[in-house]
Amino acid sequence: MKPRTQLSFLSIALFALWGRAGAEDLPPFVVPPSLLGRPAATVSPPAPAAARPAAQAVTRSAKTEVKADARPATRPDSRPASGRTTRMAPAAPARLTAPGATQISADKVFGRQDVDAVAEGSAVLLRDATRVEGDRLHYFELTDEVEATGQVRVSRGSDEMSGPQARLKVGQQVGVFESPEYSISRPGRPAPPGQELLPGQFTPRSQQPVTGHGAAEKLYLEGENQFRFTNATWTSCKPDRPDWYLQARELDLDYDANVGEARGGTMYFKGVPLGYLPWADFPLADQRRSGVLSPTFGTSNKVGFDLTVPYYFNLAPNYDDTLTFRYMGRRGAQLRNEARYMTPEYKGFSLIEYMPEDQVEGRSRYAGNLRHDHNFGGGWSGNLNFAGVSDPRYFIDLSSRLYLTSQTHLPREGRLTYGGGGWWTASGFVQSFQTLQDPKTSVKVTEPYKRLPQLTLTANRPELPGGATFLLSSEFVDFSHPTLTQGQRLTAYPQLALPLQTAAFYVTPKIGVHATRYELDRRGTDTGDTSLTRTLPILSVDGGVTFERDTSFGDTDYVQTLEPRVYYLYVPYRDQSQFPNFDSGYYDFNFAQIFAENVYTGGDRISNANQVTTALQSRLIDPASGAEKLRAAIGQRYYLVDQHVSLNKDSPVRTGKQADLLAAFSATFAPKSTIDTAWQYNPRDNWTERFNFGLRFQPAYAKALGVSWRYRRNYSTVPGSPDGFRDLDITGQWPLGGNWYGVGRYNRNLRDHRLTQGIAGVEYNAGCWVFRGVVQHLTTSATDSTRAMFFQLEFNGAGSIGSSPLNVLRRSVPGYAKINDGSTPFVGDDDL
Repeated sequence: MKPRTQLSFLSIALFALWGRAGAEDLPPFVVPPSLLGRPAATVSPPAPAAARPAAQAVTRSAKTEVKADARPATRPDSRPASGRTTRMAPAAPARLTAPGATQISADKVFGRQDVDAVAEGSAVLLRDATRVEGDRLHYFELTDEVEATGQVRVSRGSDEMSGPQARLKVGQQVGVFESPEYSISRPGRPAPPGQELLPGQFTPRSQQPVTGHGAAEKLYLEGENQFRFTNATWTSCKPDRPDWYLQARELDLDYDANVGEARGGTMYFKGVPLGYLPWADFPLADQRRSGVLSPTFGTSNKVGFDLTVPYYFNLAPNYDDTLTFRYMGRRGAQLRNEARYMTPEYKGFSLIEYMPEDQVEGRSRYAGNLRHDHNFGGGWSGNLNFAGVSDPRYFIDLSSRLYLTSQTHLPREGRLTYGGGGWWTASGFVQSFQTLQDPKTSVKVTEPYKRLPQLTLTANRPELPGGATFLLSSEFVDFSHPTLTQGQRLTAYPQLALPLQTAAFYVTPKIGVHATRYELDRRGTDTGDTSLTRTLPILSVDGGVTFERDTSFGDTDYVQTLEPRVYYLYVPYRDQSQFPNFDSGYYDFNFAQIFAENVYTGGDRISNANQVTTALQSRLIDPASGAEKLRAAIGQRYYLVDQHVSLNKDSPVRTGKQADLLAAFSATFAPKSTIDTAWQYNPRDNWTERFNFGLRFQPAYAKALGVSWRYRRNYSTVPGSPDGFRDLDITGQWPLGGNWYGVGRYNRNLRDHRLTQGIAGVEYNAGCWVFRGVVQHLTTSATDSTRAMFFQLEFNGAGSIGSSPLNVLRRSVPGYAKINDGSTPFVGDDDL
């Protein structure tokens, strides 16, 4: 017995010395006390660092405890006198000695010190955030490898893998897993500062953890965030309900770049293959990356079948480019390129669309837009905006956006501004337009004047002696037109105001002189002097008082205000019938305009005035939040003289002493419900000129209903004025039950009995995928309309297929919310 014991200790010593020579760089290894032949209850604490041998670089300690019999154990497989094997219960994880230390626990643990350890029965290996479980673990200290068999489970932070067998290097996090099932998760984006969520909305999907599940024939761990699979599946659905999944011969997941790459793949939805993907990459997080974006397809009566395939170039964090191929069944192929850029000094984008041949029109078609804003420093800044199309019907034929199809003038302009003067600013501006005259309609579009150039100088000098304020508005404009009278206009309008203000009231008298000079080139039947001048003094006094009192409605306290305001304006009459009209028009009649100095826009017409405007406003304010709960206002302008300055020779002028009466009311009542209404009443003829009414109800996220009615009398007897209309607009998004949502808009012109815009659609949120189906009717002209259909399947974490209606819904349905960014309780998902 004695020689055998001596040989055993000699062998252990030799192995220990050899192990120290080859394991100095490995993390500490913690073994159970049973391996050292000592009772678990009498384990001594580790010796102080100063008392350890200098040559021992690997910490040896007995922090991990394995519960066993209190008697000394000679060997892990020793039997008690009764002949029965004593089964050791697994111990609760103990505190590690230091970061990077390895801890092993199991029913039975044995091995060779500094060489290897074998753990059997509920075996667990722990190191920092890595946990390896299995029926049997074999850990090799020299290579820092663990081989696990049985019911193997590996956890690394939020990643989990399970299968029958695995071998990996614990520190380097590389290895091989046989036939695994896996779940990999990464945190979402941080919330922006000051983010406020709507009632019923939880964290937006871009800020939620990104989780993928699947199974594979073999998994290769290639680092902390690198995974490579063979014959694998991947989905963002729950493992027990994979409605969609990607199956691939080879699958790489790179969570450093947040990109997945599949080769020899097939996309399945509800067990049905949607398409074969010889090669594809997809995002693992909501962030920019180069590659093919999800193709979209749809159909409309204008273009037929519509397929769009975009490729995104993530060139740098501050600029990118998107190249898009679009195929339209009726019209042919189109290329589109959009580039965006942003730096601390400048930002902008460029857009170019080109169709070599429109099969309907029989010619090429194109469109472009360039926008650029630049801060040169030293108070200098500038911007460019240039847009153009090949023909007037480009947007009508090829676009489904209402604001594009209704455009009649595309701007081409540039501006250079100097604002370094502190109290004064100067700018130079050039502007022209492309006028879109639809040849298929009888409505004539007048080409506006070009400004080549416009030079402006403005100044605001407050706190002059006596509390006075000096203001200056001045400009020089060279107006150009191919057929109409053109010329230059020089304007200077210096003003002096004396604001008198306290906490309760204010009075602001102001006086100014508006001087204008023209140098004209008259054309056609326009005759008269080529040099004209106009000088007008303008006097005004503006005053108001604010009364406040505490009040309550129900159990809620409010602050109620009463705010009367009086405004007097005097402008003498000057004959302006010989003056050209380069840029003047009618202002919209509203509460802001009745306190303005002129009823005309631009600088060519200044109406005479001797008038008083009165208004009364009352508000209810929540004293805790400062939110305005109710506002009611009424106002009217009173004329002391008739109007003598008309916009054009054939335009009528106002007579009578009273202007239209304006009234407005808005309130927030009940949970998230608002009402907004405005009324313009003509007391001279006893009829309503305009009336708007809107009611909106939005109690929670993805729940919004709205209805509005607008009325305007027909002003067709006044040249240049807008035509009348009667308009009904109903919009909404609402849950239908069972994770289904309805969304729509009904906008009808009641005067012409014509649908202006109609949208009807349904959405379904299944948790890991969303379906959207939308049909749209859009009236593009008096005789033409566009009808389109949108169908989309969006797979969370892997893009989408179909034609996305999101932009259409966001533009057309006020309050629309993307349903997979809300807190919808998915049917069957009890753990959300």
